[in-house]
Amino acid sequence: MVGKPKNYQNGHAKSNGNVKEEEEEAEVEDVAVVEEHRWDRKKNRFRGDRKAWSEKPEFRSWNKQENMERRTWKEPTESTVPKMVGEGLYGVGPVLAALSAGRREFYALYVQEGLSLSSNNRKRKDKKGFEKVLKMAENIGISIKETSKHDLNMVADNRPHQGLVLDASPLEMVKIKELDPVSIEEDQPSLWVALDEVTDPQNMGAIIRSAYFFGASGVVLCAKNSAPLSGVVSKASAGSLELMELRYCNNMMQFLISSAENGWRVLGGSVSSKAIALNEIPPGPPTILVLGSEGTGLRPLVERSCTHLVKIPGNIPVDVTAGVDDMASDEQFRSFMAVESLNVSVAAGVLLHYLIGHQSNDNRHIADISTSTHD
Repeated sequence: MVGKPKNYQNGHAKSNGNVKEEEEEAEVEDVAVVEEHRWDRKKNRFRGDRKAWSEKPEFRSWNKQENMERRTWKEPTESTVPKMVGEGLYGVGPVLAALSAGRREFYALYVQEGLSLSSNNRKRKDKKGFEKVLKMAENIGISIKETSKHDLNMVADNRPHQGLVLDASPLEMVKIKELDPVSIEEDQPSLWVALDEVTDPQNMGAIIRSAYFFGASGVVLCAKNSAPLSGVVSKASAGSLELMELRYCNNMMQFLISSAENGWRVLGGSVSSKAIALNEIPPGPPTILVLGSEGTGLRPLVERSCTHLVKIPGNIPVDVTAGVDDMASDEQFRSFMAVESLNVSVAAGVLLHYLIGHQSNDNRHIADISTSTHD
């Protein structure tokens, strides 16, 4: 007699492998059911405490903040900041000088909206200049657009624009290899300023302003490693950048050597021990005044290209180096305190006044005396 198989259920025979799989599936189902029951209990408990949780102060403040953000959020709009076709010149002085010189192409003039120019407003010191700018812009035919102060601040990079921004083309310079040979028939001594890699726009603008004020013939810049002639330089020069004769050279050393061969005296501003004191330099001959960047000064090859080195004698108090023992420490202390020399723009003003400034004043004085005598 044949017996029935051991693994027999519901009238069907199953192999050992199938039985094991069913047992494992049953265990997984039991675990899943247990976990689902646990989750239901947690979920029901959370739902039961939901009202109490929502009444907590941290939840209420968070919900309030979220609702405020939903109310205040707006769709992004297109920026109202004017897009410059060229570059932005700002300030009454630079804009007025640029319109007067006519060296640039003008695209638009942006004026601050709501700006009061009434006579009762005493704070507007540049009222006449502002009105003159508007009148010149109308005569030239420049498009005048009103815009907010915020937008003008963005264009001028938060610099003082005085309510005016002029969109104009970049200023072009003429390339030069050397200065023309010196002419004996010149009545007034001519002086050119050569800037050797001056990269700070504020210093460059201040030097150009001093050169224009004292009557220098022009300014020569390096084609590389010089501050671009931007609106910052024009503002620092108070508009003198628009009126000054500007040249550039590819090789400053070659320019100085060639100009010296044509009879020009080349004076390099330096703090070197080889430099001559300013009061020992006779003013008069046609001169090129060479100034280097602040910190590094003149480059060695540029310094060798100068016919003379000149320095401004100072009067540093003795007690500045009090407590310093030896001479080497004294020099290091002065260098660390940066009191051994002047700022390059300040030094330019002193040198220009000595070389040509007082001579122009003397010539005016002589002319006034001769005119009064003839009268």
